[in-house]
Amino acid sequence: MDIKIITPNDGAHYFFAYYDMRATGKNGKHLCHRVPFMDRIPTAEDVCEVGYLEDGAFVKIGETTAWNFQQGAMLQYHPDREDTVYYNVCEDGKFYTLTHNFVTGEKKYADRPSACISPDGKWGLAVNFGRIFAFRAGYGYAGFVDEYADVNAPAEDGVFLVDMEKGSSKQIVSCEDLARVSGFDPEDKILINHITFNTASDRFLMLVRNFPGEKHTWWTTSVIISDREGNIYPLLKNTYFSHYHWKNERELVAHCTVEGNKQSMYIIDVVTGEWKEYDLPYFIQRRAENKNTDIHCCFSPDGNYIIGDGYCGRKDDWNIRYLVAYSMRTGESRVLFGVDDNGPDKWGDIRCDLHARFVWGGSHISFDTTMNGRREVALISADVLDF
Repeated sequence: MDIKIITPNDGAHYFFAYYDMRATGKNGKHLCHRVPFMDRIPTAEDVCEVGYLEDGAFVKIGETTAWNFQQGAMLQYHPDREDTVYYNVCEDGKFYTLTHNFVTGEKKYADRPSACISPDGKWGLAVNFGRIFAFRAGYGYAGFVDEYADVNAPAEDGVFLVDMEKGSSKQIVSCEDLARVSGFDPEDKILINHITFNTASDRFLMLVRNFPGEKHTWWTTSVIISDREGNIYPLLKNTYFSHYHWKNERELVAHCTVEGNKQSMYIIDVVTGEWKEYDLPYFIQRRAENKNTDIHCCFSPDGNYIIGDGYCGRKDDWNIRYLVAYSMRTGESRVLFGVDDNGPDKWGDIRCDLHARFVWGGSHISFDTTMNGRREVALISADVLDF
């Protein structure tokens, strides 16, 4: 396996972040974040540079204090403009989504920070990053104040639809409404995490979770579907549901539990609720007693493969992160590779997951790694998917 490190070895730490965002465009320039440390949660004052990689060098586009190690600054390419990217910023204590043409320097601000951008580039979805920070610091923003921290399900907070062209937003879903359909106890404090549009940009999925506390040693998840008008309905209630990836406008792959079945990989139709399990031997990560564990799953651009990385093991291979793949055509699955995790944290909020994602066109797979004791971005050829 030929693994190529594409970030400089200059004393800084580099990462792209999440597995379901656009890291590259047709121009081949790979986006990434550049920071001076990797051993603690960022504060509200820590500056992260954003830019792209070209001929082994980092080319700075801008900088931000609205970032974390798991999802970065939500940095990603515009779907149609090779010279334009999105990322979240904080200026004078206010958070925004920035649309930045890094060739002309033109900047356009939307009035809220986006947790995702629609595939057509027209819409963003904004949620409360301060509430997320209180829930899991690795996914929120340190300087974002949750005005409703003492309210379990505030009517004034929820999901805000951001018009990326106009730069304005409006609330379309409230936490109060989500609580009513979630299946959670009315006394549970809830938040919205990992919200994404489908491939048609007309429907989105959000993970609604409850804060651990005296009644909960761990959170559970309700999966709520909505259209852009805010018409919501629950797909799954008060269960286990983790990482997922849209296959098309109504189907997705997810590592979850469906109708009381075991934790596994499922393809789910979000309209009908129909599902199919993919009980794959190589998607069972090597941890504890080889039970099914979480995995960051995504489809290849042609839809023929699912790839995914899980977490370090806790037994014989406690230090290894694996990338696995499944062929939709042949039904075969296999481990593509395993690399050492030599970072400061293997399971907490500053861990470095591979977060493997396909580059534009599907010719390569890129991933984040600490295999060399620093945060880097690496690349392998997608020719390994030949089964």
